[in-house]
Formats: sequence, C-alpha cells, structure tokens
Amino acid sequence: MNDEQPLGSPMDHPSSQDPAPREAGTQSLQRHWAWALGIFWSGIVAVSLGWNIHLVGDGIRTQADSQAHAAILKDMAYRHLVAQLGGVYVRLDRGVSPNPYLASLRDRDVVTTDGETLTLVNSSYFVRLVHDQEAQFSEQAPQGHVTSAHPLRPQNKPDAWELNALRQFDNGVAEVSGVVTKGGHSYFRLMRPRITEASCLECHAGQGFQIGDVLGGLSVQVPLAPFEKHAEARYRPLVIGHAAIWLLGFLGLTFGHRRLSAQQQALHDAAHQDSLTGLHNRKFLRERLAQAIAQASRHDYHGAVLLCDLDHFKKINDSLGHAVGDALLRETGKRLREGARPEDTVARLGGDEFVVLVPDVGENEGAAAHHAETMAERYRQGLAEPYAINGYELHITPSVGVVTFPAHGEDVETVLKHADAAMYQAKAHGRDTVQFFLPALQAAAERRLELEKDLHTALANGRELSCHYQPQVDAHGHLVGVEALLRWHHPRRGNVPPDEFIPVVEESGLIFKLGEWVLRACARQARTWLDAGIPLGAGFLSINVSAHQFHSDNFVSQVLAAAREADVPPSIFKLELTESVVVNDIGGTITKMRKLQTAGFQFSIDDFGTGYSSLTYLKRLPLNELKIDRSFVQDIGEDPNDMAIVETILAMAKTLGLEVIAEGVETARQIAFLRRHDCHAFQGFYFSRPLPVEAMTPILEEYAQHMGAPGACSERET
Repeated sequence: MNDEQPLGSPMDHPSSQDPAPREAGTQSLQRHWAWALGIFWSGIVAVSLGWNIHLVGDGIRTQADSQAHAAILKDMAYRHLVAQLGGVYVRLDRGVSPNPYLASLRDRDVVTTDGETLTLVNSSYFVRLVHDQEAQFSEQAPQGHVTSAHPLRPQNKPDAWELNALRQFDNGVAEVSGVVTKGGHSYFRLMRPRITEASCLECHAGQGFQIGDVLGGLSVQVPLAPFEKHAEARYRPLVIGHAAIWLLGFLGLTFGHRRLSAQQQALHDAAHQDSLTGLHNRKFLRERLAQAIAQASRHDYHGAVLLCDLDHFKKINDSLGHAVGDALLRETGKRLREGARPEDTVARLGGDEFVVLVPDVGENEGAAAHHAETMAERYRQGLAEPYAINGYELHITPSVGVVTFPAHGEDVETVLKHADAAMYQAKAHGRDTVQFFLPALQAAAERRLELEKDLHTALANGRELSCHYQPQVDAHGHLVGVEALLRWHHPRRGNVPPDEFIPVVEESGLIFKLGEWVLRACARQARTWLDAGIPLGAGFLSINVSAHQFHSDNFVSQVLAAAREADVPPSIFKLELTESVVVNDIGGTITKMRKLQTAGFQFSIDDFGTGYSSLTYLKRLPLNELKIDRSFVQDIGEDPNDMAIVETILAMAKTLGLEVIAEGVETARQIAFLRRHDCHAFQGFYFSRPLPVEAMTPILEEYAQHMGAPGACSERET
C-alpha cells in the first residue's frame, strides 16, 4: 500500500503540520540504529533457518527409529506368540518346506483326517517366513533378519554390524541401533537379543544353549532414502519462507526508519482530543471511522480497526496508584502515536482501551488481513516493551482485537462491537496476543455477557454454586487435607466448566463477591464437619485466592470475618496464592500474609514453577507449602526436563523448610517418582476426583474413625 495519501482525501489530518527538521547528528544516530537492527534481524532469521534445518534432519532419524521399533516389536510379538503356542502347523502345498532342524520331532509332520500333510513351523522359522514375505512387497520397507553367532542356517549368518551387536548383548546391552551405509545407501539399523526359551532347545540344545542364554538377535534395517527425500522437499519452503520473513522484516525496519525521520504526528483539535493522553477521543474516532467505511465501500478496498486493551492494568492502578496508572496510559498513547502512519487515526476509547484505525490495508481481502495482522503484531510488540514510569520499571502486555471493514461491518457500531469481541477472544487465548474477528466471536461475546448476567443471579440466590473437595494424601495414602474447588450448576446449561466462567468472573469484577462467597461457604462447611466430630488439622482445608481478591483493601478483614462468623479456628485453613499474586507489591503482600499468619492461617504457593519463581521472595514470604504445577507432574517418566524441574523444586523446598504437594497426579509412575524424591503430599485423579460434600463427608468420617490408618483415601484408579 502506498504510504502517500491522495490529495483531497478525507483522511487528511485536519490538525497536522510539517515536523521540524531533524539535526544531522540525530539522523546519523537513527541511520546507525537502523543498520544495527537490520543486522540483528538478519542474524535472528539466519539462526532460525539453521535451527529449522537441523530439526528436519534430526527428524529423519527419529522417524526411522520409530519405524524400526514398530517393526522389531512386531517380529518379537510374532516370535513370542508362536513360541508360546509350541509352533504352528502349516500345509506343505503352500510353499513351506519342512524344517530339517525339527526332523528329530516325531510329530513334526502330521496328516489330517482330510489327507492333507502339515508341517510344524517353530518361532524362528515363522519370523523368517514373515521377513521373506515383506521383502517381496517393497525394497523401501523395513527389512527384518533373524541371526545368531552360531546359526543353523547359512541365511541366518550375521553381518559385521550384527556380529558386533551380538557381542554387546553378551555384555548385557538390551538394544543396539545406528546408521550404516551399504551400497551407497543409508539405513537405520536396530537389533534386540533373542533369549533362549524352552521351545528353542528343540533345535539348539546340541549347540550347548541353556534357557536364558542369548540365542541370537532380531534385527531390522530401515532405508533412510524415503525420509531424506521428504526432508529435501521441506528445505526449499524453509529457505523461501525465511527469505520472505527476512525481507518483510527488513522492509518494515526501513519503512519505520523513513517514517520516523520524515514527520511527527501533530496534536489534534482540543474538541477531539483525550485530555489525558492527547490522542483523539471516542467522538473523533467515530467520525473518522464513518468516513473510512464510506470510502472503503465506495472504492472497493479494505480498512482495519485494531483495538488494544492493556492486560491487568487494574493491578497497577490498585497497587501503585492512579498517578502511575495515568503516566502509563500516556506512555502507551505515545508509543501508539509514534508507530502510526500519517493517514492512520489513534484514539483512546476510555480506561485502558486504545484504537488504531487503518483506513486502507489493500484491495484483496486476504492480503488486507495479512497486512492488518502484521501491523497489529508490531503494535503488540511495541507495547510489551518495559516502561520506565516514576522510578518503576513496569511490564504490561496488550490484547489486540482486529476487524476489517466493510467485510465485517458496514457501520460504526458493528465494526467497534466486532473489534471488542476479537479483543476479548485475545484475552481468552491467554492475553498478549492478536486475534481477528470471526462471526463465531460475536456469538461467544454474547454468551459471555449472558454468563455474566447469570453469575449475578447465581450469587444472589446462592443455590447454583457449590464447593467440591478434592482429597490430598501423604506418601502412605493417609488423608492430610482437601482443596475446595468452586462448581456452578446452571439451571439450563447444567454444569458450567470453571475454565469457562472463571475468566468472566475475573474480567467483570465479580471475583470479589464470588471469592467472599467461597470463603464463607468453606468456613460454614468446616463448622459442620467439626460439629460432626471430624477433626480438621492445621492447614487441612485449602482455598484458592485470586490476585484481584488478595489485593483488595478489605481482604484481610474479609478472611478473618469468614472464620469468626462460622466460629472455626483459622489454623485449619490454607490459602493458596499464585506466584503472580505475591510478586506484585511484595511489601504489601508480606504485610497481609503476616497479619493472617498471626491469626493462624497457613499459605501455599499454587502452580509453583509456572510464573516468577524466585528465591528472593520465597525466603521473604511467610509460606508453609509449595504446590508443584500439574504441567510438570504429567510428563514425569517422559520428559527429563520436567523431571529435573520437579527434583529441583523438591530439593529447594527441603532446604527452605517448606512442605511440597504435587497436583495432577494420575499414574503410578508419577507417584513412585515423587515418593522417591521425598514429596510430602499428593493430589489428583490417581487418588480421587473432586467430590461434592455429600461424597466427601463419609470419607472424612472414616478418616476420623481411623485417624492415621491407611484406607481413608487410598490409592485407586478413577
């Protein structure tokens, strides 16, 4: 798209003026900076290309290894099955010859009542027949071979590679693999030992073998040519794609340098300005957007609206004050204004929402969407850079919603509504991302509004909400606590998943009322259990606390009131905080925690390892427990990195004198690993799903009767 705007275009900025000329020294500095960015960008693209080529090459061996393992496991299954059956009889008229090495067996050859002659095929002979059949189908298929250091048949004689593998098997090696070259072609080879079984002695007893000896091996060779051919086909797109990325980036750097050195955007008319940031206001934006939609419809091209919302801006306002928040909004507006072109309109809608109106992104809808996405991503990256505000270094990210017009809106209200829906979709995808409007997003936005309305009703009547409780056990399977988990049973929708309504609760501000409801509900339930004679130990009942709720001014008094009104000792509660809660305003966080700890409450860091893990705050905070996030637990036994992280967390907690509980435990392998490394407690489906109070109470009653005897919540599959 041409950067120069046609004369007489209604998109001309009415208040724009020529920028002051740059000093020669400033121009030289900008030129050198642009070259440095270009070199840096080239290096990034080159490293990315090299890494991707390495991954493609590494994938060749991985695929061949997988294919070889599948083939050899199949051969071993055939051999084991036939050996277990004592061999199988086959008809002689189907191309199978009697096995001369079984001639000593009286019933090697039998004749059926129909007069057909059958011969006995043992396990090795059967596998060799399978290999012969496979060799006839394709030269590129994996080829198997039954071999031995003392073969009875010449065809079973090992080659040099197999002979070396057999020697390693004698030394206890369980598997040998590698890449070899034969006849100018590369092969991936895999071999596993054959262990002498009772049935094997029918042929090999005379060779001195005994049960359990290494009789020989099963080997497979997989041709690498098909994988290499596939990899070569991927190299060309990789090179072309990275070249295109490099070119786009370099063009973007050049474009940005030229625009920054050419002119600056002037201040708008006071009647159309936002008083805080100096940007255009909502009224001016609506006028410009109406013009842009009319122009795009008349001349058959596309424009775009980029709606940027700052993630977790309220935390900064609440913790550092409105002066810092206002300064951050001004700096955000400045970055957006500096990144915009003269024909673009930058406005502040209100609060922490900003809009960039791009009147022309091209005629082709696909190219226009790509252009809009490129611009949105550039803005996202620019706004995510650290801010230096009043002595603070602030880190904040934007969620960006993008809508093109007139394809997805032919009037101002529709375009802005669709941009808002796309922005909320960006937040739903984890924030700090760019999302385009799709028709389905509007339905999702309407569903979100309906959920928010229904949540108000649920909080008012109190009948739809409930707490389920998931048991926590120690290394011996003894019940040591429960975690309260909120559930919502909607009268029409049924059970609404927490990951669907919790984001709505946090974004709408209902988290304060809902958090208080959970605290009071848990306190009342604890009173009921105590009245029933069920003992609840220190930190027995864990309750999750959101960041918004914790940083509210009345959080401490709210927690104390919940325990006092239910007449339950604070010591039975353990409040679970995420790492993001404690790192924001560390001083205020410690003050609140110490007040509650003095009253008897315990604290746990939930989802530990996924946020801002730091020894600095760990040693300062009055913590009792760390909770290892399920993302690290679920790959125990498969991902060595996650296993190393878990070991490190456990060792660190032991040094700091903290208890550790692992959540998301689902397999015996996970529990064995965690026990081996002295994890104190466990929670997950391996033991129990979250249970309604009607199902949890009998377990607690049994726990009260046995008090320390295993079985109150024993390990079981669910």
